[in-house]
Amino acid sequence: MRRTSGYTIVLLFMAIFFTNGISFSQDAIITGKVRYGNEVLHAATISLGGQTKLTDGNGAFTFSIKPGTYKIIITHAGYKKIEHTIIAGAGSTKNVEFDMIPNEQLGEVVVEVGSRSLVHRSNLNTPVPVDVFSSDKLVQTAQLGLVQALNYLAPSLNTGKQEFNEPVTLRGLAPDLLLILVNETRRHSAAYMNNGIPKSSAGRGSVNNDLNAIPFSAIEKVEILRDGATAQYGSDAIAGVVNIELKKSIGKASFQLHTGQSYEGDGEKFQLGGYKGFSLKNKKLSDDRQGFLSFAADLRYQGPTTRAGEYPGTVFFDIPLGTRTDDSIRIKAQDDSAIYANGIDKKEFTKYNGINKVINSGFMVNGGYPISKRSKLSLTSMVNHKRNEGPGSYRFPKTTRQVNTELFPNGFRPLYKETNLDFSILTGFETETRKRGHLKLNSSFGTNIDNIFLSNSNNASQQYTLGKNAPTAFYLGKLVYKLFLNNISFIKDFATENTKLKTCNLAVGAELRLENYQTHAGDEASWKNYDTRKAGGSQPSIGSVSADNVVNKNRTVSAAYIDLEIEPSDRLLMDLAGRYEYYSDFGGNIAGKLAARYKFSDKFSLRGAISNGFRAPSIQQRFFEGTESYRGAAEIRGIFSNSSPVTKAFNIPSLEAERSINLSGGFISKLSNNISLTVDAYWIQIKNRVVLSGVFDRTNPDIAAIVGNYPDIDFVQFYVNAINTRTRGIDAVLNGRWKIKNTRLELILAGSFNRNSIFGPIKTTAPISDTSRYRNTLFGVEERTTLENDQPRKKIIFSGTISKGRFGFVFRNTLFGNTATATIVRNPTDTLYQFFSSKILTDISFNYTPKSWLTITVGANNIFDVYPDRPKNPRNQLGNLYSAGATPFGSNGGYYYVAMSFKF
Repeated sequence: MRRTSGYTIVLLFMAIFFTNGISFSQDAIITGKVRYGNEVLHAATISLGGQTKLTDGNGAFTFSIKPGTYKIIITHAGYKKIEHTIIAGAGSTKNVEFDMIPNEQLGEVVVEVGSRSLVHRSNLNTPVPVDVFSSDKLVQTAQLGLVQALNYLAPSLNTGKQEFNEPVTLRGLAPDLLLILVNETRRHSAAYMNNGIPKSSAGRGSVNNDLNAIPFSAIEKVEILRDGATAQYGSDAIAGVVNIELKKSIGKASFQLHTGQSYEGDGEKFQLGGYKGFSLKNKKLSDDRQGFLSFAADLRYQGPTTRAGEYPGTVFFDIPLGTRTDDSIRIKAQDDSAIYANGIDKKEFTKYNGINKVINSGFMVNGGYPISKRSKLSLTSMVNHKRNEGPGSYRFPKTTRQVNTELFPNGFRPLYKETNLDFSILTGFETETRKRGHLKLNSSFGTNIDNIFLSNSNNASQQYTLGKNAPTAFYLGKLVYKLFLNNISFIKDFATENTKLKTCNLAVGAELRLENYQTHAGDEASWKNYDTRKAGGSQPSIGSVSADNVVNKNRTVSAAYIDLEIEPSDRLLMDLAGRYEYYSDFGGNIAGKLAARYKFSDKFSLRGAISNGFRAPSIQQRFFEGTESYRGAAEIRGIFSNSSPVTKAFNIPSLEAERSINLSGGFISKLSNNISLTVDAYWIQIKNRVVLSGVFDRTNPDIAAIVGNYPDIDFVQFYVNAINTRTRGIDAVLNGRWKIKNTRLELILAGSFNRNSIFGPIKTTAPISDTSRYRNTLFGVEERTTLENDQPRKKIIFSGTISKGRFGFVFRNTLFGNTATATIVRNPTDTLYQFFSSKILTDISFNYTPKSWLTITVGANNIFDVYPDRPKNPRNQLGNLYSAGATPFGSNGGYYYVAMSFKF
């Protein structure tokens, strides 16, 4: 009995043990991955069998559950919820993958701009405002180039058409207060400075950015961060950040063709672009971990336009200011007789006034290759060549000091050509550590080279020695800017180690930037004065660099940064960033930022941010020097560098960094399942702004004494920390999307309202403290009007898109608000103001897709042929029907086009 009883106990124990073991072994294992297209989604919420987990940095998850039938639920900010039924068999292992779809009612998906978090968010869930424009939206504008496409999509963004460039501004601030990123990496600036030609153009006195150098066909989407981000990305991000994401898709090739012209029959435009992506196989890795290599190329042509009236002035005989009326009539009649006797058609003086001929070609290669399960390499390179050709203002024989009358007895119209070469290359290495940290290393090099040539011109001072043998073509010199950047960062979400937090993303990193700025002298005849009886240098000497102006300067910038994003729950999101930067020529600076978003419900959230920032004067602003004709070629303006003896004679101190404070706040409201509204207000204060000074006139004896060694210089300017500014504004976006049976409808009403103003006294120095004796101050009425009024204070865009089956329709109304310019002539009391009223431009287009691989679009921009107001004072006109400045939409009128898109 005892033996039997013992056996019974042992058997019972073994039965219990094996039963439990069998039960445990029969649990099912569910593994999976969550992605959006080719991108894995980190921190997606997975609910299964009463358990809830977040996907890791590879978008993966694993569950161990009892056998049975379950509903798995996947959610992620910015994407539609997925519900799927899973049957878990005993002892089985099942692998599932989910491709999430962006939730159109929750806004567009943001990659990283504004945060280094690994979590992908909707732009309606971020703590600061971000606009996202897909490549389809950019193409729908039917504008030539990225700059003009964004000008008709983003109300807070503006551009100013200049002779050579289209600089982009954000919230009414200067172009060099807006940081440009490509694939989340800082992009180099242009070598060219905006020195005020035309005088009232966006960002006068700043370094330009050139978004048109990026191949249009290579762009996947553009993200615009409308908030100060110096603490996150460094100097130049006071107004915000534009991040351009390049395409990574593989498979079909796509091509776009666009051609059109203005209603006037000129301004022909042609654009041809293409993109193709290939898969790079690594046989050692699974199909979801393969690489890619993509190529894109663009060719754009813009024909010249003419929008000119009759030249109101004289040609052979000058009428000085203050001349009596009867004498003016007599001189004008004498001049008309001379014009008739020489057989001159007065239309020749103005018929070429318009936009230039531009040929732009670009190429991109973008790739990524996984070298292991955890690591990958990346490469991005772009090259762009731009050629601008156009005429300058006519040089009349009455300006005998500037015209060699043996070469050009009836005067001449100079023809200039600019070639711009832009090149960049970015290499990267990224790896995931064993504890799910992400290490990134990037190195990039970018350069912008600007060459300027002039023909059909003269150096008038050569008339006495060379006469008709004097040269008429000149090389004006070269500007070069280079940026070499190295960046290392480590990113990790610690929330998996602290289950009380949904996400706790920490990013730390360091950056080293090396900058170089060079100017190369033009032909000697383009700048030298051979006889002081006449003006030296070529006319108009735009961008000319003399032997005395040549520079080759370097500086280094080192930085360390930290970015912490915490999401304790679905309701609260906080972002804290800090950055220290050290400039070899300016010293150090610390910038910080705190941003937060609180979700009261699924339909209403508040968000806000506070930050400080700074912008060191650009290396171009410190060292650029040059001369050019000013106000109709009669006089020469010289811009002197901060280290020039002329600038020092004005007691102008060394340039200092600009310092800013940025406050913003707003709300996000989901008014219904189809309508969302965001409203964001901001207040930006910038002290010690670097600006191009007012124009100092040599007719003043004190000024003449300072520039005594420069006999050709009539006016003097320089860069100086002269003013403090405040910018206040509100941005609002109302977005509605509906699907009614087989018809999709999207309506967007977006507006930006802001105001720039100067506060506090304009800085001055002892030599120029007595402003009554001078034509202008360090920052006078011309400069103040340009800063405060050359960009519209309001801009409103109302657009709609309708698509049904193979047909689509797009319309857009864009309101550009009031602008103004001011010009002071020789008499300081004679100020010429010009106010430009608000205008509404209407664009429409129809598209038809007869085949899955072909879409045909016809349409018109500015369909009602709207033009800006004409200058009321002839001295503001000078033969142009429209002002060269303060016209944010140009002066070319209506434009019609046809476009085709192919996918093979």
